[in-house]
Amino acid sequence: MPPTGFHGLLGLLFAGKIKSKGGKLGIAWGSVFPDLDLLGSIILFIFTQDLELTIFFHRSVTHSLLVMGAILIVVFLTSGYFSTRYPDIIPFILGFVTGMLIHAVLDLFYLDGVAILWPLQAMNDRLVLLDYTFAELNPAFNNLLAKVISTLDGGFEVIYYFVLVFLAKRFNTDQNIAFSFRNQRFHVDNWLSKLKTISFLLIGVTVFFLSLAFLSISVFLIDLEMFIVLLYIPLAPVYLLTGTLPLIMRETVENVDF
Repeated sequence: MPPTGFHGLLGLLFAGKIKSKGGKLGIAWGSVFPDLDLLGSIILFIFTQDLELTIFFHRSVTHSLLVMGAILIVVFLTSGYFSTRYPDIIPFILGFVTGMLIHAVLDLFYLDGVAILWPLQAMNDRLVLLDYTFAELNPAFNNLLAKVISTLDGGFEVIYYFVLVFLAKRFNTDQNIAFSFRNQRFHVDNWLSKLKTISFLLIGVTVFFLSLAFLSISVFLIDLEMFIVLLYIPLAPVYLLTGTLPLIMRETVENVDF
């Protein structure tokens, strides 16, 4: 599975080719939005401790063509109501669904594939375009590979963050950010410095868990399930940030032009 940060970078690249600000924001957010289901997987695991269920929840609901189609239908049917307040609603939604579609197609090349027709297709009934396996590896090294890939998947977000910091400095945007929550207005000053700090902390987390993955072969005997649980404690807020960053840095995204 391409890391969420890779999807985000691709979304920014496509956003740079679109003229409409609504379309730019839509495709940038749609490119990372599907992987917010990782938060759902984490919540499911907390309540069920069923690793298989949590694995198959990811790349199902938010990666489904039927869900994307439903979003389009609902928005087009209600666009007249929202168009006065949100004049860019149509280009935004078209961009958003396009970003989701590109994301889902890329994930079809991952060995577990995608439940592309959920709910008509069961979560564990996946479509895979490139069928490959590491089953022939020694089980210990197979687990090591899974640990390394999972760790690097989260660590790749750093590149996405640094690119957005670079673009914000180039456009002189999002130096400070503001948002509303429950009718309260919040301000975050020096946002880019804070995002860089988060990036360096994530690098530290990545190095730590890569080291732990290799040490777990013989020094610290940590099975794959426990490793994933420990890894996703710090990665849960990372995926939440990545999945909402285009909205947080909306001004930067709307200025992207390649």
